[in-house]
Amino acid sequence: MKVRALLPLVSALALAGLPVLAQAQATVTQVFNGEMLGTNLKYFESVAGVARTSFGDTHTYKVQGCEITADATGGTVHQLRLALSPACKADLSSFIGDFAPPANQPLTFAALHQSTGGPLEFYADCLEMCGNAYDPSVYALWEGPRAIGFTQVKVEAMLTDDAAIDAASKWSAEMKKHKGEEFVVDNKYNCDRSFDPIALQSFKPVAITAVTIGTELGKPGC
Repeated sequence: MKVRALLPLVSALALAGLPVLAQAQATVTQVFNGEMLGTNLKYFESVAGVARTSFGDTHTYKVQGCEITADATGGTVHQLRLALSPACKADLSSFIGDFAPPANQPLTFAALHQSTGGPLEFYADCLEMCGNAYDPSVYALWEGPRAIGFTQVKVEAMLTDDAAIDAASKWSAEMKKHKGEEFVVDNKYNCDRSFDPIALQSFKPVAITAVTIGTELGKPGC
């Protein structure tokens, strides 16, 4: 009788634990994977587990200690973002095939440019007079050819360490020399592709802090 009485409780605990088990067993490679793009959010979460946070159609998950964010407008996963660290590395091959940089090497702007052949379009949240409300980032956007469905890759470097800040300063100084300070302060460079080569040269060795892959990726305006 005691065993029978416990069965409903055991079943309830098992059901309640299913998402936790799914999340614990998932790997970054399984979740941050090209096959997940275009899937139903419910299917995605059957692998990734329950979202830690949700804001509108944007849901964030913790997988093997790594932060993965999915944009699921209309219930379908259109974009995936992975925050990078020494323990959280991105393998882009399932998304962009032979255009992907080697997965066993640090992901840098130079590595992405070399593997894809470019061009990379550079954008920034802010380069001058940014204030202290948040840490701005610099982004590089690449769009693949028809063969891979025009898949886009957006990499970012948060301007918090010396290498990224120094690269941003070099890019900014070159633009101010040719276009004036207002061009930089008003973020007009986000709509001017003529300074992308200078940005690439400045940011080549800088480590990337996050990568987003999908279609119609958002970018800062001017």
